[in-house]
Amino acid sequence: MDKQKLLKICTLKATPKMIKMAAVDTPVKEKYYHWVRTVYKHGLYMRCHIQGHILMVAFFLTEHLRAGGRNPAYELFIDRGRRQFITYDRVLDKWCTSKLDRLDWPAYISSSKEKWISRADNHKIKKYLNAEYDDFTALHSYQLQIRQEELKKRHKKQTDPWDKDLEQIPDLPKDWQRWVSKVGIRQHYIYYQYNKKGAESGYCTYCEKDVPVKGPRHNKEGRCPRCRHKITFKSTGKAGRVITKHFYLYLPQRCRDGFVIRMFEGYHIYPKGEYQTPECICHEIRRTIFTNSGENNRAYYWGLYRQSEHRWIRTGLYHGRWYGDAEGKVYGKTLPDLARKELSRTGLAEAVKGSQLFFPEIYLTILNERPYLEKLAKAKLPRLVKECMSSYYTFEEELRDITASSLTKILGVNTQELKRMRQNNGGTKFLAWLRYERATGKIIPAHVIAWFCRERIEADRLRFIKGKMSMVQIYNYLRRQMSKYKASSKDILIKWSDYLSLARHLKMNTDDAIIFRVNKLYQRHDELVERCHSKELALEAGEILERYPNIDAICESLNEKYGFAGEEYAIVAPSCVEDMLAEGRNLHHCLDKIDRYWERIERRETYILFLRKTAEVDKPYYTLEVEPNGTVRQKRTMYDRQEADIEDATKFLALWQKEITKRLTAEDIKLGEESRRLRVQEFAELRKNQAIINIGDLRGQLLVDVLLADLMENETIAQAA
Repeated sequence: MDKQKLLKICTLKATPKMIKMAAVDTPVKEKYYHWVRTVYKHGLYMRCHIQGHILMVAFFLTEHLRAGGRNPAYELFIDRGRRQFITYDRVLDKWCTSKLDRLDWPAYISSSKEKWISRADNHKIKKYLNAEYDDFTALHSYQLQIRQEELKKRHKKQTDPWDKDLEQIPDLPKDWQRWVSKVGIRQHYIYYQYNKKGAESGYCTYCEKDVPVKGPRHNKEGRCPRCRHKITFKSTGKAGRVITKHFYLYLPQRCRDGFVIRMFEGYHIYPKGEYQTPECICHEIRRTIFTNSGENNRAYYWGLYRQSEHRWIRTGLYHGRWYGDAEGKVYGKTLPDLARKELSRTGLAEAVKGSQLFFPEIYLTILNERPYLEKLAKAKLPRLVKECMSSYYTFEEELRDITASSLTKILGVNTQELKRMRQNNGGTKFLAWLRYERATGKIIPAHVIAWFCRERIEADRLRFIKGKMSMVQIYNYLRRQMSKYKASSKDILIKWSDYLSLARHLKMNTDDAIIFRVNKLYQRHDELVERCHSKELALEAGEILERYPNIDAICESLNEKYGFAGEEYAIVAPSCVEDMLAEGRNLHHCLDKIDRYWERIERRETYILFLRKTAEVDKPYYTLEVEPNGTVRQKRTMYDRQEADIEDATKFLALWQKEITKRLTAEDIKLGEESRRLRVQEFAELRKNQAIINIGDLRGQLLVDVLLADLMENETIAQAA
């Protein structure tokens, strides 16, 4: 629009009627929430004029009219033919392209009740703009339309190439909807009519037929006796409206540039009482185009584009991050044809065939960076393929040479071992067992290795029994004990390891099969615990001091530095090994039975202190394991428990930490730093091994989680650091 020509259009002045109306429109102050605002009856006055193809609208402020002014504050010019508008600010003498709602209006414009315009001028505006609204609203709506059109034009510069690219996406297969309903959506039901005598038949949503049922219960899982598919029983009287889980589905298809992997989300809706005619919902959510050249691979997702419309939007490929819950069924009918050309050097067809659920896009993006993945897929090793997709950085730590040309060199196995991997669908754990077998020269049956892998038992975990039993014997022993005590393999291994440790502690011959392959493991374990408790303290202390000769001297130096008494609680240091043994026996915890505490004291990693009540300072209450800088690692009472009163004691311990910090030497601080490093290292190892507590109130919990919850850092030291 030519601004000079616009300024030559006659300036509209306020009419006498407008000035008169504004003069009697006295402003009113009214309270609005927490502030006071000014209100006019008419906050704004308008006039309009059409010259040629230009509509000019003048806006007059009430406060200007009341002061005797006749000039407008703003003049809006609209060119209907060109779909353009511009506003001239008469006060500041400048042009602006803002919409009416973005102009610098006084606050009373929005708080006043009305805006005034003559009926004739209002008719001119509506007719010129072909608008259904009146005056100010019609002008603002028109401006919004123009802005939206301009925005859409800018967007189209970006979206038109996307739409052009996606024109190559082929139509869906004719049987796609049927495949989605039967194969892609994996949740099916048997609906039955409940009766007191028991239902004898139901309707299988997969078979789409009536089938015999026996003892069905609402929401009970089972299998259809006709099609053998996994189903969930639903009573027609209780079911109501049922919606299945949402499942991901994948469709590979040939396209102009190569092939596309299309990702869908599907689910069933069973309306109440209409279980024979479910609604099958299937939305396409992602398209990834892989070119024949392997370059310029690209992806699109369906989403909200710039808060304006839902459409296909260009995005990046998934790189090296596999989301396990994004696995889904892959439509297999297009794979054989693609495998002859586009997929011939990818191994995708073989990888999909070897897996019930798969994520094709992640496979192909990782393949671009890790070509050996194709060899794994074509060698029919689906478990290794999945492990690589899950985290190929961790996975490659188990490989020998990822740059090698042959798969045997990549995996570090021979041909026979590779055959065993294939026959047993082995993963990295199976591979580690094969290497262990080669190192020891003792053959381990495949079913034994497979069982160890399922139970997540590694060879290092069996070091405590190494040389005494073969792997087959260990396998058989573990299974018998698991069956006898209804326990997991991890529980049995921990109990077995503890039992042999106690046996060695009691100078028993752990090389005797009667000892190390004990039949009643739990019973014998508990008996040895009791025997450990029943030994004479002096004799046991002497044995400990033979192995750890500095403990008594260390104990004698502790009370001066770490002893402290308050009104309710006190910290007391043991004077010798016998004191600590008596503490463990009186409180029935593991202090006097586990060697690691003596080892830690000997090397000044941690000390043992006693928390007592001041009124009963000689009576065992809580045992503390403390680092040299005052950090409390553990605080345990009877049977390794913590009672509710530990909350009050914890406040006292915080006060104690502040007090003893003043007494610590530079050597104590240095020892504390080393102790912290060893603790962090130990906790990391415990979490890696998933060590579980098997006895007491904390049974079943991860040991590292319990220790972390018990930890009480010396905050004064931490802040100073």
